[in-house]
Amino acid sequence: MKTLFTTLIILSSISLNSQTLKRVSNKGNIGSPIPNELVEKNELKSNEGVYFRKVFPGTTAAELGVIEGDILLKVNGVEVKTIAELKTPSLKLREGETVTYLVMRDKEPKELKGKVIGNPKEVSEKLIVEYNSFKFKEGLIRSIYLKPKTTGKKPAILFIPGYPCTTIDNLPEHHPYKKLVYGLAEKGYIVMRAEKPGVGDCQNTPECNSMDFLTEVSSFKAALSDLKKQKDVDTNNVFILGHSMGGMEAPYVALNSNVKGIIVMGITIKPWLEYLTEMLRVQNPQLGIDYVQSEKDMKLYETLLFQLLVNNKKTSELVSQNNEYARILKRDFNYAGGDDFLTRDIIFSQSLNKINVTETWANTTSKVLSAWGETDIQTINDFSHKELVKIVNKYHPNNAAFLELKGTDHNLMLIPTMEESYQRNANGTISSIFPTNFNTKIIEDFDVWMKKIISNN
Repeated sequence: MKTLFTTLIILSSISLNSQTLKRVSNKGNIGSPIPNELVEKNELKSNEGVYFRKVFPGTTAAELGVIEGDILLKVNGVEVKTIAELKTPSLKLREGETVTYLVMRDKEPKELKGKVIGNPKEVSEKLIVEYNSFKFKEGLIRSIYLKPKTTGKKPAILFIPGYPCTTIDNLPEHHPYKKLVYGLAEKGYIVMRAEKPGVGDCQNTPECNSMDFLTEVSSFKAALSDLKKQKDVDTNNVFILGHSMGGMEAPYVALNSNVKGIIVMGITIKPWLEYLTEMLRVQNPQLGIDYVQSEKDMKLYETLLFQLLVNNKKTSELVSQNNEYARILKRDFNYAGGDDFLTRDIIFSQSLNKINVTETWANTTSKVLSAWGETDIQTINDFSHKELVKIVNKYHPNNAAFLELKGTDHNLMLIPTMEESYQRNANGTISSIFPTNFNTKIIEDFDVWMKKIISNN
């Protein structure tokens, strides 16, 4: 979604799948487009390629002998014109493979050949970290388990992350997701993370950016099944924790799967078209867009979103008909061309708009905790979280509870007011508070709720 929505080893019991699913390359560089002055200096025809601004030791680039200032032109004979192309599936190199880079150095092409160095694995002094994998369709998905070092069966949590097609593996220490899952594991739970198909180490799976909502849901259902197969998991006490889009997927993943409880945060229960329309109307003026201009743009969105999400038109088709559509999509949804919408193929949002999330929550028999962050500008207000509790309890009395997280934003950060939350998202300073402002009370509150559910068995 728009930038506001997207934010944010000890080996044991290794399965056959985890042995066959190799780590992807740690390319080990900070790249950028080629500066214009270097195009002329190196007598290049254009600025297509990747300029290596920094090379890190112990990585594939360093192993090959890349140095800062090199310009990457080809990988294994495939032209690389942009940084984004380094992430294409055909260039997903894996540890131990032979790779050849063609670089330009001091006006001379230079071929560098060597072995791929895989991404490092997470390590922990307090927990056991297991890298594993499970089957999905024709391929394998990477999973990461955090396990307490105590013996015996333990309650377990499947964590489902938010909207973006980004890895949940080897996250920075200050990343809120890392603090959340490690914090819960230290409370005594086995916590499972699973990559989305096509992300990270995944192999021969659909690509995240081009799949629909229910395909993503089915991948996490496969993850849940794998979690229950772990010999140290108490299968009578398995929970799902879904954040943002993960919270919208959670009831579909849990359906008919004997899940003890579901915790969701940062969700909407409204149809996707209705939610996006409300989000744009409420957020944009708060982000500095003139009220009159915002209203003009809402008139454009009235047609655009209906055509995209109800009539299932392609983004490229509509943009070609009206340049104003491209303007507002670039500003509000990071439109990158083609059939992109919210950084993914439009098919995801189209399929999401078709589902009846209310019906799915009504059919949910698990206990539910609906956690709303008081300064979460993505959810706009507490309506969806409170309405979710009403829906569940209407069909399954006393199964759902509401939790208000004071001064907490969509990124699990402590931000005291909505005004500051809008300001930090607008000026790009939200990530600067990640090292200091994570709300640790979230871990305490979730733990208390789950242990209460467990004790009532």
